[in-house]
Amino acid sequence: MGLNRLNLISRYPALRERAYALFFVGSLAAVGATQLLTFGQLWLVYELTESALMLGWLGAAMSLPNLAVTLLGGVIADRYDKRTILQVTSSGNMLLSGILVVLVLSGDIAVWHILLIAGISSLLNGFDWPTRVAIFPQLVERAALPSAVALHSFIWQLMRMTIPALTGFLLFAAGVGVVFAAAGIGYLMMCVTLLYLPLRPALSASSSVGAGAQILEGIGFILRNDIFKYLLLLTFVGMFFVNSHTQLMPMFASLNLTDEVGLGFLLAAGGVGSIVGTLVIGGMRQDGDLTYAMLLSGVLAGVATVGFTVASMFAWFYVALALQFFAACVGSMFLITSMTAMQLCVPDELRGRVMGIHTMCYSLLPLGGLFLGGVTDLTNIFIAVLVGASVYIVLLVGSLTLKSSLRHLRYATLQQIPRSVDLSIDQSAATSASISHETPVPPRPQ
Repeated sequence: MGLNRLNLISRYPALRERAYALFFVGSLAAVGATQLLTFGQLWLVYELTESALMLGWLGAAMSLPNLAVTLLGGVIADRYDKRTILQVTSSGNMLLSGILVVLVLSGDIAVWHILLIAGISSLLNGFDWPTRVAIFPQLVERAALPSAVALHSFIWQLMRMTIPALTGFLLFAAGVGVVFAAAGIGYLMMCVTLLYLPLRPALSASSSVGAGAQILEGIGFILRNDIFKYLLLLTFVGMFFVNSHTQLMPMFASLNLTDEVGLGFLLAAGGVGSIVGTLVIGGMRQDGDLTYAMLLSGVLAGVATVGFTVASMFAWFYVALALQFFAACVGSMFLITSMTAMQLCVPDELRGRVMGIHTMCYSLLPLGGLFLGGVTDLTNIFIAVLVGASVYIVLLVGSLTLKSSLRHLRYATLQQIPRSVDLSIDQSAATSASISHETPVPPRPQ
C-alpha cells in the first residue's frame, strides 16, 4: 500500500502539495454535486412533462447562461480573491439544491422552477469554472501543473462515470429529493474545504480598467499568440463536431438494438475510457512531444468516433462499446494535453480570462448535439458524424503541422516561459527563446 502511494505521488507530484490534496477532495465533492444536480433536474423535468423538447429547453438553461458570463467570470477570477469566489459559487449552488429539496418535498415543484434554478446555477458556474482552473498556481509549483491539470480532468471523468449510476440508485431507493440533498452536501463539503485551504500569493490583474477592457485584453492576448489561438480553436471544434456525439447516445443505443442497460454500458465505456486517457497522459514524460501527442490522439478520436457510428449502424454492440471506450480515451488525452500546454505558458495576470474561455468548450456539447441531430434529420447519423469528424481532423492536422510555432511543443520548453508579463508591452515586438516568433510572449519586466 505504501509503495503504491509513493508511485502515485511520483506520477502525480501535485498530490505532494497539501493545498492541492485538499482542493482535490473538495473538488470531488463539488463536481459530484454538480452532476447530481444535473441528472436530478433532467429526470424530474422528464417525469413532469415526458417531453423531449422540454429537455432541450433545460439543456439550453444549463449551457447558455454559462456561455454568456464565462468571459466576465475570467475577469473576476483574475481580479479578486479566488477562494472567496469559489465560496460564493459553492454556497449559491448549495442554496439552490436546498430550494429544490423543499419544492420537491412540498409537492409544489413546477417545470419553471427547475428551468430558473438551472439557469441560475449555470450563471454561478460561469464564475466557478474559470476560477477553479485559474487557482492551480496558488496550489502547486509550476513543475507540478501538468499533473494538477490531469487530476482535475480525472475528477470530471470519474464523476461522469459514477454519478449517473449513483443518481439512478438514489432515485430508485429514496426519490429525487434525496438526490438534490446529496448535491447540497457535496457543495457544503467544498465550502468547508475552502476554509482550510492554504494558498500561495497570487498576482492579480489591475482593477484600474473596466471589465469590458479586461475581457478584450484577454481575447487580444489569445489572438496574438498561436499556442492559445489554435489550441482553443481545436478544442472548441473537437467538442462541437466530435465529442458531441455523446448527446445522441440514446439514438446509438437504439441502433445497437439495446435497452437502457445497453445505454448505460455505452455511457460507462466513455467514462472509463476518459479516465484511462487521463491517467496515461497525466504521467507523460517532461520531455515528451506534446504536438505529436495532440496530433495522434486527436486524429484517432475522430476516426474512432466514425468507427463507433458504423458499428452502431450494423448493430455490432461490442465493437461499438470498444470503439466508444477508445474514442473517449484518446479524446481526453488531447483535451488534457492542450489544456496543460496553455496552463504552462499563460501569464498569471490573464490566467482566469484565458482558461475561463477554455471552460466554455464544455457548454458546446449540447450545441454540437443540436448540429449533429439536425444533419441526421436531413441525411443520416453516419453522414453527420463523418462531416463533423472530417472538419475536425483537417483543421487539426493543418494547424499542428503547418504552424511552425506549434511544432514540437514540450513541457520543459513551455515551463521556461515567464509566468508574469507587463501587459503594457507591445507583444508584437516581443520575443521568447522558448516559442517561435509567430507566438510572441513579452519578457518578464525588470
